[in-house]
Amino acid sequence: MRPSQKLPFSHRARVRHAQCGWGIFNPWTCRCDCPVGICLDNNEQCYHPCRDTIHTNPWAGCVQGWDCPWYPDRDAGHCLSKMHQANNFEIYRTAKECCKEHYGGSDQCLQESKDAHPAPWPIHFPGTDEHRGYAPAESEGIWGTDASQAPRWFPDLTNKLNCVYGSNYENWMTTEGFEESYLFSNSEDCCEMWYPSRGSGCPDASQAVNPEAEDETYMYGSARNYYFPDYAVNNCGYGRDYPAWMAVSGFEKFYLFQTGQECCDRFFSGASDCPYENENTVTQSGPYYWNSYQDFVPNNGAMPVVYNHTYYPDVHAATCVNGTDYPAWMASDVDFKRLYLFGTLEGCCVHWFTEAGKDACVGKVIQGVYAVEPCPENRPECNNAPTIANVTEHRKTMWYPDMDGHKCKNDGAMPSWMLAEGYTSHYLFNTRAQCCAAFGFC
Repeated sequence: MRPSQKLPFSHRARVRHAQCGWGIFNPWTCRCDCPVGICLDNNEQCYHPCRDTIHTNPWAGCVQGWDCPWYPDRDAGHCLSKMHQANNFEIYRTAKECCKEHYGGSDQCLQESKDAHPAPWPIHFPGTDEHRGYAPAESEGIWGTDASQAPRWFPDLTNKLNCVYGSNYENWMTTEGFEESYLFSNSEDCCEMWYPSRGSGCPDASQAVNPEAEDETYMYGSARNYYFPDYAVNNCGYGRDYPAWMAVSGFEKFYLFQTGQECCDRFFSGASDCPYENENTVTQSGPYYWNSYQDFVPNNGAMPVVYNHTYYPDVHAATCVNGTDYPAWMASDVDFKRLYLFGTLEGCCVHWFTEAGKDACVGKVIQGVYAVEPCPENRPECNNAPTIANVTEHRKTMWYPDMDGHKCKNDGAMPSWMLAEGYTSHYLFNTRAQCCAAFGFC
C-alpha cells in the first residue's frame, strides 16, 4: 500500500522537486510543503516569510521516519524526523537527502538515521507483512515513555496540578533523592504528599501530557489531539494542529491539555463559550498531514487530474501566457525561473500585474504553445513527441507585424530578415494577441 495521491507530474513540478526553497517537495500532492514561518510565494515555492503558520503546525499528523521532514541533529550526529519542528528551516524529504547535504552522504549517517526511526513505511499500514502495531522507543526529551520507565503515580506539577498515573513522568524524578518524594506505588500516598486539599478530586483519572513521547511510537494515530490556547480567538481550540512550539522544550506541560476545562481555567477563565472546539466538532480529514490542504482520495478512487500548465508574463499584453514558448532567458537560471515561470495563472497575475488587477489579467490570459506535452508522474516514459518538429517551418506559421499595414499577419510572407537569428524573438509570435500587444496594432 501507499498513499493515494499519485497525481500527474508536470514540467514545473519536476523543476520544483529540487527547488522548493526552504520547504520540501510533496510527491503525493505535487506541491511544496513549507516549514513554520515560511509560506508559498506566487510561484508556489517556500520563499515567503510569513506569520500564518507560526501559531499552527503544518506537519500535524505526519509519521516520524516516513513523511515527517528530516533535519540534521548536531547532537545526534545524524538526521532525525520529527512532527514538532519550530524555528527549523533545514528540512528534507528523505534521510538520504539530509545525510548527503550535511554528512557527506555517509552510509553511517543513513544507517543511524534509519535506526533512530525503527518503524518506517510500510510498517504503519495494517495488512502488510511488515506491519506491527507498536514499536517502542526511549524518549529523547525530559519525559519518559512506556518503553523507558515503569508506570507510577506522580504529581503533575505544571499541567493538571494533580496526581496522575503513567510512565511519562519527568526523568529527574527517578534520580536519587527525588524518587521517594515524587514517585508512588499508590494514589493515596501521592495525594497525601502533594494535593491533600483536593480531597476526592485527587487523583486525576487521565495521564499527564507528553506529545513528544507519544510521537515515538512511530505509527499513525499516536499523535493525539489536545486542547490548547488559541490566542487568535482568545479561546481554547482542540486538535493536533496546535503551534509546533507548544510541543517542544517542555512547553507541552504548560499549553496542552486533555480536557477543555483545564485549558479554559488556565488561560480563558472569563470566556463563556470556552472551549470553542472539542472532540465532537473536530474531525481529522484524513490520515496524512497534507489532508489539511488536499482532500483524501482512497487508493481505489479515481485519480485526480492536475493540469501541466506553465505561465509566464507578457508585459506588453499585461497578462500571462499559458505555454512553454517563453524566451529562453526566462529559464536561464534558478532566480529567473522563480521570477518568470509560474505553475498557476493566479500566481503569475498577482506577481506581475497586481496594479492592473488580478481579475483583469486572468480574464485575458493568452493561450500559447507547449513545445512538448509533459508526461504524468506515473508514466514518466510516455514518449510524448515535440509539438514542433521543424523549427524553421514553424516560424513561417507564426504571427508577425506588417509595418506598412500596421497589423499582424500569419500568412508566411514575413520579410526574410525576421526569420534570421536574433530577430525571431522580437518579431515572431505564436499568437496574434502577443503580436498586437508588442507593436500596438489590431
